[in-house]
Amino acid sequence: MEHEKLEEIAAETFHKNIQYFAQHHRAVYKKLLAFDEGIEQGLHSERYKLLMVDDYFDIQELSSGTYLYDSSSKEYATLAAKSVNYRRDANVFETFKNLPIEAETGHFIDIAPTLKYIKENSSKSETMKSIKKFIFFGVGLGLHLVEIDKKIDADVYLIIEDDIELFKLSLFTTPFYELGESSELLFSVFDSNSEFDVVANRFLNTKFYHNHYLKYFQTLNDNEEKLKEFHIRVISQSQHIFFYKDILTQYLKPLEYMKSDSKFLNMLVSYEGSSFTKKPVILLAAGPSLQANIEWLKENQEKFIVVALSSVLNILERENIKPDIVTHMDAFEVAGEHFRKLNSLTFLDDALFLFSSRIDNWMVDNLKKENIFFYENGTSYKQNVGNLSAACVGSTTYLILLALGVSELYLLGLDLALNAKTGSTHSSEHLFNEKLDLESVKSHDDVLEFGSTVVKTAGNFQKEVFTKPEYLLSIESINSSSMGFKKESQTVYNLNNGALFLNTISTKIEAINTKEFENLNKKELSKELNKVFTKECSSSTTEEEIRAIKEQIAHARKLQEFVKAQVTYRFESRGEFLGSTVMLFNRLTNATTPEAYDISLILQEYTKLVYTFIFDFFNRDNITNESIEQINRTLSEAFYRMLEEYIFGLESVSV
Repeated sequence: MEHEKLEEIAAETFHKNIQYFAQHHRAVYKKLLAFDEGIEQGLHSERYKLLMVDDYFDIQELSSGTYLYDSSSKEYATLAAKSVNYRRDANVFETFKNLPIEAETGHFIDIAPTLKYIKENSSKSETMKSIKKFIFFGVGLGLHLVEIDKKIDADVYLIIEDDIELFKLSLFTTPFYELGESSELLFSVFDSNSEFDVVANRFLNTKFYHNHYLKYFQTLNDNEEKLKEFHIRVISQSQHIFFYKDILTQYLKPLEYMKSDSKFLNMLVSYEGSSFTKKPVILLAAGPSLQANIEWLKENQEKFIVVALSSVLNILERENIKPDIVTHMDAFEVAGEHFRKLNSLTFLDDALFLFSSRIDNWMVDNLKKENIFFYENGTSYKQNVGNLSAACVGSTTYLILLALGVSELYLLGLDLALNAKTGSTHSSEHLFNEKLDLESVKSHDDVLEFGSTVVKTAGNFQKEVFTKPEYLLSIESINSSSMGFKKESQTVYNLNNGALFLNTISTKIEAINTKEFENLNKKELSKELNKVFTKECSSSTTEEEIRAIKEQIAHARKLQEFVKAQVTYRFESRGEFLGSTVMLFNRLTNATTPEAYDISLILQEYTKLVYTFIFDFFNRDNITNESIEQINRTLSEAFYRMLEEYIFGLESVSV
């Protein structure tokens, strides 16, 4: 093709692409405008030049004279398309979690029958029938995007390019506007990690049922950073962290404490005027910085209202540091070891307890009931007292203290990072302390594990610190509270040699002049705060609350009718069945009314876990009607069983 004709086509492609991005992808469009403005103002100079070589385009780096392709970019695109295959073990992200499938009772009763049938009637060695979602790491000139799309015709593409100038040049050669007509396109162009996380999560949530094996293509010049960051997004999905069955059990637990007229603390009123808002408060968590500064804490404990996560109680008892308030959120029985490991519970005689209403009964039965105050996190059965949710007990306690009006807050042991020397996750005596390999942050693996992966994040006293993916969720939660919830009158000091928190003051321990702080009378403090909290509590179950619970029951029974109808359907094809399961998911989870929220979340987490297995199972040849009927039956039975358990729990209070 003549050069003039190529130039004409390139100019027209660029023009149509700009119109497309201006209309459909404004964030990318604005970045392109900003890049052009930077060039015009001399803030930075162009690094590449688009060249025509024979009948194809190439990109030359101006500083070195090297070429991006150094051969036919058209041939590269053809080879790239040939390299994409339908195997389940090549250039693929496994987004699912391996779950026990033998136990068809107990904790896995709702998922084991389906997964067991799938395992017995399929093999990973079978090729995929189609590829519905695909990821491009690196765009270059983008010609390979077109060729790969011709081959697989995916429904959704995630397109990632870190170099804004390279991406601009691809607008001359790749008709993104045409790709966007037949597929949904998500772009991450010149994104920071936080911006990329938003796009990656959108991609994972879009037609999530096709996520089981996510195929991708990576250009040779692409940076590995986004590849690993996407891995982190995959393993950080909520269904991998919070098992649906645990959520169901924990969402019913508050009803038990409501029946016993326990005290639920009002988070919506002002506690201004109490010591809680007048005196300095220090929040203690079990990160490495606690142990590193324990002597300072021993010397200055009388200067602060000490709020401690239950995970640090054994350390505090050993050092004779008495907490004024103890918080606990973990619902699992093993977490009660934080209390059971104490030499004597009399150590906590004067402490007040802020407990999630999901917690195990042991703590409630063995601590002073008059000192226990509940809060809801996730559920909202109690009316007009508020409920607070965050990623972990540390970030939740931080949010609670802000809500209760603490004006001067110090954070110690809330590192949310690893010990820089040892790789330890917590202080040495923490129940779940572990040591991770700090060198693994430099490597790239095809499979990352949520519990053992090491990544980097911004540091409080240094540029970067090592952390874990699960800690990133907590850091994001704290940052969200700091930016959206903290008042200007509230000051937060981050004392940790760990992660940086937004809208807090990075402060070294030695910079705090505690000589100016007065000593507190801790016994009087306990009596005062108990009186203040009790005054604002709700203990009896109101008619309004009973009515709301009955509405939740009615909604759940309506969902059961959808499920009962589903199990009676007969399907002519796999496509008809899979379409029906998507419709069922929407019916079960799309309602946004207050009575629908809890059960929608539970069913959504279950569905995200099991649907990818189902859709992958049917993404192969030789599917029988017997398989469709079997999967439809086990799936429907699981939905119905979960709804029945939910209704039974609600009725224990409403009847």
